[in-house]
Amino acid sequence: MAFVNSIDWDSLQPLWVQGSGQFDDKQYIYNYGSKILASYGNNGASMDAYVKGVARQGFKIQFKPGYTWGWSTFYMANQSVVNQNSPSSGNYSNSGVNGLRFMNNSSNDLLMVHKNVNGSVTQYSNISGVEDTLITLWRDNTNVVKYKVGSNSEVTVGTFTDTFVFGATIQSPASVELIMAMNLQTSAS
Repeated sequence: MAFVNSIDWDSLQPLWVQGSGQFDDKQYIYNYGSKILASYGNNGASMDAYVKGVARQGFKIQFKPGYTWGWSTFYMANQSVVNQNSPSSGNYSNSGVNGLRFMNNSSNDLLMVHKNVNGSVTQYSNISGVEDTLITLWRDNTNVVKYKVGSNSEVTVGTFTDTFVFGATIQSPASVELIMAMNLQTSAS
């Protein structure tokens, strides 16, 4: 049975929705909908899900990617290219739109950040993998997107005006935990 509490694109909330995968005692969404987990061993089944809501303007999301053998992937994709019924981290790299992807694991000891601009994907960051580390991703009122990994310095990704959705694709064993997801209000000019 899939965990679904809404497929509408509304205000961001720290909940995984539209989950797809096997859903049993080794793959599930738990912790009140805030954590997605696949634990079928190395190269086991994968899972996908979306963060509830959409970011039309400013947003702030905090998450912790798993640090296990499989890839724990969190991504930001343009809403116009996303199929609500089929989450996929490939959505972040479609032509004509912008996106961002974080991939973390322990077997390669890597945290990679890939940036897509109009279908051209570049590796933006490639550092040692992180364990139990908070990653903050946000867009301010000038449409500048930034992220920060743990206590490291913030990184400016670029200016994006896209309407974004967020999701996870995890290759067992892997997980992604949502800590916070919210839209940021901007004042009228």
